[in-house]
Formats: sequence, C-alpha cells, structure tokens
Amino acid sequence: MSQQKMAVDLVGADLVGIGVWGPAFNNWAELQTLLANPAIGEELQWAMQTPKPEIIPANERRRAPLPVRAAVEVSWQALQQAGLASSEVACVFGSGLGDTEITDYMCRVLTTPEKQLSPTKFHNSVHNAAAGYWTISTGCMKSANSIAAYQNTAGLALLEAMIQCQQHNEPVLVTLFDTAAHDAYRQIFACEYSFAVALLIVPAGTAAAPLARLAISAENSEAVAAPELPCTQLAALYRDNPSAKVLGLLQQLAQKQTGQCAFALSPARALNLEVSF
Repeated sequence: MSQQKMAVDLVGADLVGIGVWGPAFNNWAELQTLLANPAIGEELQWAMQTPKPEIIPANERRRAPLPVRAAVEVSWQALQQAGLASSEVACVFGSGLGDTEITDYMCRVLTTPEKQLSPTKFHNSVHNAAAGYWTISTGCMKSANSIAAYQNTAGLALLEAMIQCQQHNEPVLVTLFDTAAHDAYRQIFACEYSFAVALLIVPAGTAAAPLARLAISAENSEAVAAPELPCTQLAALYRDNPSAKVLGLLQQLAQKQTGQCAFALSPARALNLEVSF
C-alpha cells in the first residue's frame, strides 16, 4: 500500500457535550481550570475520588466497579450539558484493557479447586458492562458498541462514533475510560491513575451553538507525537492511560485552539481530527 496520504471523504460532527473525571478533577470545568493554570497541576495532590453517578439506582451503584462508575458519570455529565434525551443518543464505549482488578480476581479464583466466582464480579467482567449499566439506567434503546484496542482505543472509538453519527444521522456519545492497573499488570500496563471522558456529538451543522466543530480524515503515519501538556502529571496520564490519549484534544477545546489533533489507530495509521470554533 502506498505510504502517501490517502484522501477520504470528510466526516464531520458538532460537539455539544463534554464530561470528564480523573485525578484532581471531577468534571470538565475543573479540568479546564487545570489546563488554564499549569502551576496548579504541579501543586495539586493527585488523589482519586470515587465517582457516584446518581443516574445508577443506589443498589446497583453499590455493586458497580470503578470503571463502570467513571464511565457512567462522565456520560451523564456530557448528556446534561448537551441537553439531549438519552433515548435519542447512540453510544460507543471504549477501554484499553477494561477492568484489570476483576480480570485478576477471576484468573486467581479459577486456579483454585473450588473455582467459585462471584456472580456479581462475573456479571461485571464483560467488556460491555459500562454500556449495559448506562443503557439500563437511562432507558437508552439506541445502539451501544464497546471497543477495546489498548493504546489505540481513543482513536478507534472516535472514528467509530463520528462515522456512525454521520451515516445514521443521529447523536452519538463516545465514552472512554481506563482505571489504574492492578499490580499484576504493571509490567505491561503501567497505568497509575484512572481517567474517563465522554464527548457527545451530533451531525455536522445541526447544533445552533456547538462547543466545537470536528472533522476527521485518516492517513498513514509512523507515530503520533504526544501533545505538549501543561504539567508533568497530565503528560504522564496521557502516556500511560489509553483513554487519556484524548487530553490533547481537550486542551485544544479548553483553549479554543483551531487546528489538528492526531490519534493512533495502529502502528502505521493515524486519525487526524480537525478542530474549529
């Protein structure tokens, strides 16, 4: 295949909602403050608070693991900002490695003679658990896809969501979430901090006052350069957490900076996202 750039039909969408949660920030407004004041990041104590998404009924919320809570929390934030009904919004969920705590638990239990797995943990072990909690809690009957592509998850989830938004002419929520890796994973997945983000997009030109306008094109690429983030903690979060690969885009949005943001799709392919206001 030619190594030259390949032209593709332009795929565009309007961004109308943002939700985010991570170390030292619980929503989009708090992350905007951090991005606008780099010195704050070096001084903050980066400690995680467990999100408590009220949209999940209390009994179910107590049983929901951290990745599910984080994904549902940011999804609800984005939906509320957009002012849309959940019944109108399809969704794409993406996580690089899913719930490593539950995966480690299941592997350990299956090595015992009894092999007695907790039904609740088994229920929460599937990769589309977050999508299930979201659709059930909000009454969403639209499509709900779940993607896993390790460090390429953010780019592939965005690509899926934007194409679906344009081709089906419908709003799409794209939610990315990865939590700190269990100790057993640290040699291959050195993710120290959890992070989740949700972007709600609608077909291009349909939003009266979008937060931004997005357009994508794919091209061959050897590597995607890391963005220049304002503090070392955010740079480490981008490097280690697959879902945090969206931090460069969030920085552009916070600064209302027109330009291009790149996401890896594979070792030889990247997604270029044009951002305008």
